[in-house]
Amino acid sequence: MALKDSEWVPVDELTPEPVLVTGQQPSPNTATTTTSKAAQVSKYSAFNVSPKDPQYLDNPNVLFATDKDGNPMPAQKADGGIDFKVAKEKQDLDGYFKMVTWPVTTNRDGSACTVSPEVYDPKSAGLVGINDGMSAVEKDTNISAGWTINSAFYKYDVPRPDDPTITKIENDADSALDASGSVYTTKLDPVISGECTPSKDPARPNKVVLYGEDPNNPIAEGQGTNGDDLVKSSDTWGFRLGETACEVDTGSKQGGSWRIHDTNKLYPSPDPGNKYSGYRRYHAWVTESISGFGLTSFFSNIGTAYFVSGENVPDASKFSVTVPHTVNGSLPADSVVTFKGEVSPVYTAWSSGGLGMTDSRMAVSMKQNADSDWTPLVTTSANTFQRDAAVSTVSSVADSATGLMLGLTKTADSTWSWSLDIPADKFAGYNGSDETQTYTFQVEMINPMNLRSNPASIERKVDMTSTTLVLERYDVFQVAGKAYKYVDGDRKVPETKGTAVRITWPGSGNNSTDVIVGDQGSWQATPPEGVNQGEFTAQVLSDDAEGPDAQGRFQGGNQSAPVSHELEFRPSNSALPLTGGWPLSVLRILSLMALGLVGFVACLRNKQESRH
Repeated sequence: MALKDSEWVPVDELTPEPVLVTGQQPSPNTATTTTSKAAQVSKYSAFNVSPKDPQYLDNPNVLFATDKDGNPMPAQKADGGIDFKVAKEKQDLDGYFKMVTWPVTTNRDGSACTVSPEVYDPKSAGLVGINDGMSAVEKDTNISAGWTINSAFYKYDVPRPDDPTITKIENDADSALDASGSVYTTKLDPVISGECTPSKDPARPNKVVLYGEDPNNPIAEGQGTNGDDLVKSSDTWGFRLGETACEVDTGSKQGGSWRIHDTNKLYPSPDPGNKYSGYRRYHAWVTESISGFGLTSFFSNIGTAYFVSGENVPDASKFSVTVPHTVNGSLPADSVVTFKGEVSPVYTAWSSGGLGMTDSRMAVSMKQNADSDWTPLVTTSANTFQRDAAVSTVSSVADSATGLMLGLTKTADSTWSWSLDIPADKFAGYNGSDETQTYTFQVEMINPMNLRSNPASIERKVDMTSTTLVLERYDVFQVAGKAYKYVDGDRKVPETKGTAVRITWPGSGNNSTDVIVGDQGSWQATPPEGVNQGEFTAQVLSDDAEGPDAQGRFQGGNQSAPVSHELEFRPSNSALPLTGGWPLSVLRILSLMALGLVGFVACLRNKQESRH
């Protein structure tokens, strides 16, 4: 018999079935000299020789292997030798051969022994020889019942079991290892699983043994695949975490699967065990038991688990929003709303690509408060936040979907300031209500497992709609008008109450008056005393830009286009005679003029009467 794939099989080219040798005689042990012993050995022993060999013609115990027609088997040499090369190559054997005999013992009178027939006559109990249809257990039983009288090796290379494969390390997404052989997981005690080749004998399964890396003696890449002696590098195997049987699995490419739990309790001091923001590398091998030698495979691929915790919530107190405003009634070209802040991601990447986690990502979005949907602005790509970048390093990252660019400056070991310019045309839909002019800006951090932090946000009114001024009165007694904004094309919306309008009066010295817009956008001002001619100018001021007033109302900073007009002298209805609107001195003059006119008329009448 011989080993094939670490399992005992009959040698088909020599003795595919047990060969019964009869005629064996017990030796009387009467020889007293070396010569007589040699003669007895020749007479009472069996030899693997040709029965036609003249030297053994009188010996009935010939073990020469022949087929049913008496022809020598392919591996049987004519001289009685065995051609192990032929046996190995034709049957693809491992090269380890074993010669086993099953003695049949009889009583002195030739009768069969009836006590312990398995020992004295294994054939009677069916314990002789092996065949391909037997299970490994049956083969072991039969081989154990015989006597191994010799063994031979021909180019015997001990076949190791097939290497197992690590395919998964438990995480929230239940995903397989990525192309680099890694996975991110929030679990400090993950289950490591994979594929393996099961044993051909279920009673003697192949065992998968899992090792976790010892950081002080890192796993050597490709360990053992080039035939290195694994024992010499045993200190790099890592910590033994457990073993399990390779179970048959029809869905596995290797035919079997395995799972072993890293309980995170088997790492000896000073190893701290699995920790967040750290990692652990794993590899495994298979130990077989069919051969009896406990052979191991080479190590599997290396699977790496990066232990990821939740992300920090961004600090909203560091957020700011700067809103551009109209100048002389128009928004400057290329105006942008600037959203700024700071970020300190938990996970940062090595720019060199060395072993370590990728960085966390930052997602910026906004929404108009009148709308329920968020508009994504920028999500940073991998390796944006690099731990080995120098402080003051300036960089940027573009979002391929929106085209927006996020500017970054590293301000500390793990802190970056950022700035995002959002084009003014992103802020549309104003219909005159504060809700459609108010936006919420939001930032979230995303850890390497794509799990998001709680969002941080800031709310701001984004008022970039120009104010239009209309003059309704422009005389020396009063200047008045309306302030409103155009929305939805030509619909007018009154300017916010409290907005300042500045009137610059004619004359030198830049004399001006500030008035406040009242209800329905109305405003009015009285020219200063002495101003009775010339051109005045009215304009909504560009004041403190964006910010709430004392009542918590947002004040815009849009500057209207200026409007001008000549002051007109126009009597007021309230200043007509007898209405109480004229000065007393004027009334006195008018009264004297009236009395004088009455006296003149009376004198004229008296003269006329005296003529008659």
